[in-house]
Amino acid sequence: MLGLTPFKYLPKPMKAILIANLAVYLLTWLDGYNILFFGAFIPSRASELWRFLSYAFVHFNFMHILFNMLMFWMFATEVCKSIGEKNFTTLYLTSAIFASVFSLPLYTLGLIGNNPVVGASGALFGVMVAYAFLFPEQTILMFFIIPMKIKHAIWIFIAIDLFMANSGDGVAHFTHLGGVLSGYLFMLLWSKNIPLKSFFVRQKKQETYSKEYFREQAKRQPSSPLEGELHKGSASAKEERLNEILEKINLTGLQSLTQEERDYLQWFGRQNKK
Repeated sequence: MLGLTPFKYLPKPMKAILIANLAVYLLTWLDGYNILFFGAFIPSRASELWRFLSYAFVHFNFMHILFNMLMFWMFATEVCKSIGEKNFTTLYLTSAIFASVFSLPLYTLGLIGNNPVVGASGALFGVMVAYAFLFPEQTILMFFIIPMKIKHAIWIFIAIDLFMANSGDGVAHFTHLGGVLSGYLFMLLWSKNIPLKSFFVRQKKQETYSKEYFREQAKRQPSSPLEGELHKGSASAKEERLNEILEKINLTGLQSLTQEERDYLQWFGRQNKK
């Protein structure tokens, strides 16, 4: 878990989130008062809608941002690769927003105070739940010391937040729980193949190519050598098809592929080895 992917190889959404958090943290050195005043989520000022998201990029303590971004880097890489960049961006932003929304009724009921909330922890918990959803058997170092499967560790994190919720330690534990719930609901929809992109992202139509398509391509270019039995056609047609499948994986994750697309990837891999 501590073997972090080099920054230049990270998916674009992860780079953007890391840079945005670091940039806002550096700005707090110049004018921390205004960044807190306008950027923090304050329950009594919920009519200022930007606060539901802006708070997730505000950190004032070096150890706070270091821990949050380190944990984000560790968990988010595989999540982003598994569900696709656009789905990951939606997961992160909705977890951040829902975590702050989750705090509102608790403030109204008097269960939490009107203290400003800052930090990426709510969104981070959404990402951690997604990681546990995707890789439940993966072993992590709990508190960087104790090896434990993530499917067990996530429950310990939740239990700690519940136990510490009213401890007055200055940590927005209820916001963390909002991120947990958001991450779980998001992954539940994703796992059941409910088209999340139809709600959040407009995707271009993905064309499919059958065996007949490649056979037709071969007839049009009889001088080209025919390769394989499953997919026949010009090299450019096969390369174009491969690029479309790889783009689909990048946008919506490996699970979104049809059986025909999976077969084509296997076939292309065998041909490439030859």
